[in-house]
Amino acid sequence: MDILSHALWTNLIFKEFPLAQRSLAVMFGVMPDFLSFSFLAAKHFIRKTMHYTDPPLHVIPRQVFTMYNITHSLVIWIGIFLILKIIGLSWLALAVMGWGLHILLDIFTHSRDYFPTPILWPFSKFHFSGINWSNKWFMLFNYAVLVFLYLVFYF
Repeated sequence: MDILSHALWTNLIFKEFPLAQRSLAVMFGVMPDFLSFSFLAAKHFIRKTMHYTDPPLHVIPRQVFTMYNITHSLVIWIGIFLILKIIGLSWLALAVMGWGLHILLDIFTHSRDYFPTPILWPFSKFHFSGINWSNKWFMLFNYAVLVFLYLVFYF
């Protein structure tokens, strides 16, 4: 899913949280893609070699795939979530649920052909092949649902 959709879905799901905690959840909701792709995007922007479609996998540096695996693994997320709960940072653990939501959304909005979500990494490369989030019909549906839900819940 695109980063704006992640922010909007996280804000909507966490709408009942206090603003500070909801803002932190939204930050965690976009963090996996931001950490994985921001340096690559900045590099292409500076070099004026931006891709306006999905860049070919062979031009993407290995560290992007490593960071993507780390930030899109339910195993890693559950570990961090539990550590936060155990050490008494429950307020932060609730905000980290935005990260978990990101992973759950990506499980079903990434196909096996382009950055499948490695939910059991580092133990397994298992992934579910969902619909490609950049499919124009899916994007239209996604944003139509978001607009409708924002109109219902915020206006």
